[in-house]
Amino acid sequence: MAFYTDTIENHPKASLAARVRQGVGRFFAGLADAQNRTQAVERMQDLSDKDLAKLGVRREDIVRHVYRDIYYV
Repeated sequence: MAFYTDTIENHPKASLAARVRQGVGRFFAGLADAQNRTQAVERMQDLSDKDLAKLGVRREDIVRHVYRDIYYV
């Protein structure tokens, strides 16, 4: 049995100004996230190997650990 519908969803397109604002907002949100991650890497690099071992992270895996939610390496 087939199902047919002739309903077409029509979503109004955002204005150019709204799209530019959204793009700028995403850009600055990305910058803030990158800055936070960079600071996290720097804080972890300042820890001793003993402290890193308590966290279960080796020194060479610090960057992988900080970015683990967005990169699969």
